[in-house]
Amino acid sequence: MKPNFFIVGAPKCGTTAWVEYLRSHPDIFISEAKEPHHFSRDFPKWNFVPRLDDYLALFEDSGPARAVGEGSVRYLYSKVAAREIHQFNPDARILIFLRDQADFLPSLHHQQLYNGDENIEDFERAWRYSGQRPTHSIPSCCRERSFLDYAAMGRFHEQIERYYAIFPAEQIRIVTFAEWIGDPRKTYLDILDFLRLEDDGLTAFPRINEAKYHKSRLLASLTQIPPSWVRKSSAVLTQLAGKQLGILARLRQMNRGTGYRTRIDPSLKDEIRHYYERDNALLYKHFGVILGEAAARPMQSAA
Repeated sequence: MKPNFFIVGAPKCGTTAWVEYLRSHPDIFISEAKEPHHFSRDFPKWNFVPRLDDYLALFEDSGPARAVGEGSVRYLYSKVAAREIHQFNPDARILIFLRDQADFLPSLHHQQLYNGDENIEDFERAWRYSGQRPTHSIPSCCRERSFLDYAAMGRFHEQIERYYAIFPAEQIRIVTFAEWIGDPRKTYLDILDFLRLEDDGLTAFPRINEAKYHKSRLLASLTQIPPSWVRKSSAVLTQLAGKQLGILARLRQMNRGTGYRTRIDPSLKDEIRHYYERDNALLYKHFGVILGEAAARPMQSAA
């Protein structure tokens, strides 16, 4: 069975947690390779499962599951993924998770540092380089340079528009970080209703995928970025390589700390919220989504 729902992003907005919550439902199957990125063909180094046969093989154990899906968080930023997914399955349901950009972007920057795709440790400096990043400042192992344009990464309205331009509105569900953190059980029931599934009684929604950092940058540079032949291979080959290189996994674990090493100045957060005022106003006008300063106020005050 080919997938009939997609978690398309955005990264660092709770997608990993929701993959785990939904995966526990008896009528939901989510591929073990959480982020195959098969349809984001404009990001070739993130297109981990390029062959359709390999992609479909990820779902061959879905059995009687009524909802079959995957969660590739770069689909939202991709300029081609919405069209590719629609061509693959025009009846697919699309789940989008969003977060106030003033929290989303520092978290994204932190994750890209951890992945090795970023090397500027000061988020404010990286933010000010948006759209004009000097070539010499981009790490050689960065898999997609456009992800370092943080201002563009946070323009959610234009990214979501690509899906609404192709899919009927009833096939798209947008969930904000504040919404599901405030009431995960209600959000879970809403998503099940969106996927046309019955409640299985889940009430535990633990914290998943905490922020991580490297205790030693040098050790991280030697162990965190896998060889190019692994990155270019299929998800299956990547899993096999991971088992063969178990010693690297142990070293990575030893070198991993949780949480954030730095805090973002409140004035910078205010600047970011101001930058996205127009984009977020359009999000509310067109899709009823509240982000930024309005998210902290009662829903009716944003009207």
